[in-house]
Amino acid sequence: MKKESTETSPSTKFGAFIRSVLVMFTLLIVISITVWISFFQFRLPQVLPLNIKSDQFSAMNALKYLENFAKIPHPLGSEEHDRVRDYLMTTLTNLGVSPQIQKVDSPDSAWGVKYNGQIENILARIPGKDSSGAIMVSAHYDTVEGSAGAADDGSSVASILETVRILMQSSKLKNDVIILITDGEESGLLGAQAFVKFHPWAEDVRLALNFEARGSGGPSILFETNSMNGTLVNEFIKSVPNPIAHSFIYDLYKFMPNDTDLTVFKNAGMYGLNFAFFEGLNAYHNSNDNIEALSLNSLQHHGENMTSLVQHFGNMNLIDSKPEKIVFFNLFGKNVITYSEKIVLPIMIIIILAYILTFIHGYFREKLSFKGTFIGFLIFLFTITITYILGSVLWKVLLIFNSDNTLAFETDLKLTNPLFVLFIGVIFIIISVLYRIFSLKIGRSNFAMGAYFSWLMLVVITSVFFKGSSYIFVWPLFFALIGLNIQLIMKGFNLIINYMTSIGFIFFTILLTAPILYLIYVLLSLSNMGLLLGLVSLLSAFIIPAIDISNLRVTRKTNRKREISTFESTRI
Repeated sequence: MKKESTETSPSTKFGAFIRSVLVMFTLLIVISITVWISFFQFRLPQVLPLNIKSDQFSAMNALKYLENFAKIPHPLGSEEHDRVRDYLMTTLTNLGVSPQIQKVDSPDSAWGVKYNGQIENILARIPGKDSSGAIMVSAHYDTVEGSAGAADDGSSVASILETVRILMQSSKLKNDVIILITDGEESGLLGAQAFVKFHPWAEDVRLALNFEARGSGGPSILFETNSMNGTLVNEFIKSVPNPIAHSFIYDLYKFMPNDTDLTVFKNAGMYGLNFAFFEGLNAYHNSNDNIEALSLNSLQHHGENMTSLVQHFGNMNLIDSKPEKIVFFNLFGKNVITYSEKIVLPIMIIIILAYILTFIHGYFREKLSFKGTFIGFLIFLFTITITYILGSVLWKVLLIFNSDNTLAFETDLKLTNPLFVLFIGVIFIIISVLYRIFSLKIGRSNFAMGAYFSWLMLVVITSVFFKGSSYIFVWPLFFALIGLNIQLIMKGFNLIINYMTSIGFIFFTILLTAPILYLIYVLLSLSNMGLLLGLVSLLSAFIIPAIDISNLRVTRKTNRKREISTFESTRI
């Protein structure tokens, strides 16, 4: 009997090519729209003009203050430092408060080194009607050598002045408000150390609100709290118009070589919230940190957060709180999801059981095997390793040919954004090729389950050791497993249903993870290219399988022909 050919006809190949193009085009549109939607949370408020209502924060008002003291560098011990100090004292007096200077000789730095000189903190206190404790708003007015400090930390000091204006023209709050503009932060958190050790007001502080900047723009983000953060974060979400908060940032921040005044305040037993904007790292601690580079929208967001928090906590009972640890993250713009860390481990157990049940489901439907899943896992680890190595090599090559512009290639988003997108595209092309090669050998479902096992490992690690970051891995995997089960239930390959299921769960995955990847990229800079592209390759576990959907029909037909051929050969 004549053996049936297993070759795919030219017309079938052309049809597969057209479907691949349509799939790629649709997928690109879905990813682009989803990233755009996911970035709604980073939208900055409009800058409010001069002469607005007395209870509204105006970046233009704050800018007027800033233009008077962020002209040239004013590091600790300089003549310009003394001029800025005097200007801030005069301005606070004109706003209606009674400022004072706390002078401390030779204080210890936060790094245990004695400073041979004097620091001068600027303080003021606005009494409340029936205070249950004091809210402290803090920022530092010193700069590093060579920087005018318009963003770091002039933006925060100017926001304090504008907030004081609003408070003095509004109804008196319930609680006292302490204004602390610290000195010597850049030299080792000297002013904060002096305040908590020697100033009597430190005993009254129930909540410290610290404001910083690590760049010239971007949204004002809550990046640090106490470990028992439930009450603070929930009240923050309720009080500000545009809250941005991700609990993973603090987990990441703890590994970074940065400290702020809030570190000292927390060590002294205070509760606190720390805010900063992070974009434009090329204007951090250098001459680029000037008024021209500062984003007024970022200044507006910074100030709105400050004013709203002071007014909100200013009328609360600061003693009556039941703190707990919570996980929190933005989803769909300004909506912040929160839940207790107490349920992180139970959620982890549910995810583990869901993975096991999914494997059993696929095994009995003859779509999954232990060997195939294990090979899929090894292949996925291989792709992550390759992308990490490739990213590191690409970065080194880039610097070799652009050694004179290292800082720009590390920190200037106008340059790094298109480069990052380009490298992501290259990585996805490479991963797509690897996927198509190996998925035909072990099966699409085995490849997916192997990749998901990598995510399951990260779910366990973060749920046990970094609970605030666990949501990054828990929820994409949970919904990916649901999607895989839906596809396993279907009898035969229904191309449309398969594709729509894949697209649906890709939408959710990108909605949650794209802002996180962007924040990591901004915080770590492009100099960590290997790590960043390794994280991108992790996302391929959910995105790449959708690219292969276009080949399902062709593959199924080819496999069917092979089955018929094998059957006929056996008969002969």
